[in-house]
Amino acid sequence: MRKRLLIVDDHPIVREGLKAFLELQSDLEIVGEADTLRDAQTEAQREQPDLILLDVQLPDGNALGVLASLKELAPKAKVIILTSFLDDHLVRDALRLGASGYVLKHSGPTALLDYIRAALRGEIPLDPSAVKVLAEPDNDPLAELTPREREVLEYIASGLSNKQIARQMSVTEKTVKTHATSVFAKLNVRDRTQAALLAKERGL
Repeated sequence: MRKRLLIVDDHPIVREGLKAFLELQSDLEIVGEADTLRDAQTEAQREQPDLILLDVQLPDGNALGVLASLKELAPKAKVIILTSFLDDHLVRDALRLGASGYVLKHSGPTALLDYIRAALRGEIPLDPSAVKVLAEPDNDPLAELTPREREVLEYIASGLSNKQIARQMSVTEKTVKTHATSVFAKLNVRDRTQAALLAKERGL
C-alpha cells in the first residue's frame, strides 16, 4: 500500500518539484498540498496522511507552533521538518514538540527519500548538520524562564497589554511588569517587540 504524503511549503516551485519527484516512487502518494498553517491543518484533518513534509516559516507563522495541533488532527502522521534554516533552537524545539525528523532542503533526492522512508519506519531521520547542532550544548534562553515568566512571554507574544495579561493571570499589573522586566533581562532584549519576535521564533 502506498504511503500518503502531505506537502506544506509556501513556495509553489518547491511544492511542484517535490510532488513531481515523490510521485515517481511506487510506494509514495501525494494526497495534499498547503502553503499556510491554516491550510495545513485543514488538509491534515481531511486527508489523514502517513507523513507530512513541513516547512518552518510560512506566511501565517512559525510551523512549530502548530506541530502539536497537526499531530492531534492526524494522529498517525509522521512530521518531517523540511527547511532551509539550521538553528540549534529550531532543531531542539522541533524534536521536543514531536517532529519525526529534521531535514534541510539542500539534501539530495536520494537522501530525502531515505529520510522519508526512515520516518515511516518509525525512525527519526536527521540531516548530518542537525546532528552536529544537537551535539552542541543547549543555550536556549527560554530555558532560564520560570513557568510564570514563560506564561507572561506567551501573552506578550500574543499582543496583550500588561493590564490584559494581569486580568488573564489574576494578578496585579505591577506583578506583570515585574515578570516582564525579568523576561527582558533573561532574554537580553530591550522591549516587548523584541521579546515577542524571539518568542515567535521559538514557536511560542
